[in-house]
Amino acid sequence: MDTNNNYKDFTEKFYEVEEITDTFKDLQWGSSESQKIRFQYLTKLFEEDTKEISLLDVGCGLAHFYNYISENNFVNVQYSGLDIQPNFIKFASKKFPECDFINKSLFELETKKKYDYVVASGTFNIVLPNTNMDDYLKQNIKKMYELCNKGIAFNLLTTNTPSHDMESINACYNPIDILKLCFGFTNKVNLYHSYKINDFTIVMYK
Repeated sequence: MDTNNNYKDFTEKFYEVEEITDTFKDLQWGSSESQKIRFQYLTKLFEEDTKEISLLDVGCGLAHFYNYISENNFVNVQYSGLDIQPNFIKFASKKFPECDFINKSLFELETKKKYDYVVASGTFNIVLPNTNMDDYLKQNIKKMYELCNKGIAFNLLTTNTPSHDMESINACYNPIDILKLCFGFTNKVNLYHSYKINDFTIVMYK
């Protein structure tokens, strides 16, 4: 699909780094704290599931989400990370050899395997050139939902953010529109919009 090629070409250049520092800066987050509070709300997807679970992290970067769930005693999670940046995947694989890492985009992932849960943090925050971002997001949600057994969670930048806090490259979404979109897949949807001024998280269950 052309959208996938746009995503790959743009993202590989956008996130290219000369030397990996294993910090939020490599992934162009504002701070470690902004990463962690988003991670906190993503874990609401599976925090009450005490069974052994499999999880796919779409756009995993350096697997900082795995750092977070390990530090917060989610010992029942079998983690897999998916990212198109080969240097990120190589670094994460060496750091966490117990995990499975895949150097592909979401739409290149052709597998019959399903994961109990699928998450994406910050994956849809940047406007891609020559791309309808609403259609692109819908395709990603559909693919994530198809890959899960139990549910998915993802965060987005909100249109309710004051304009001076955003940049033209930021992809922002109306939370109400996203809710309507998600209700097209399932009625089991939670929206969290109170933890940051510029961000919200969607949790969906089958």
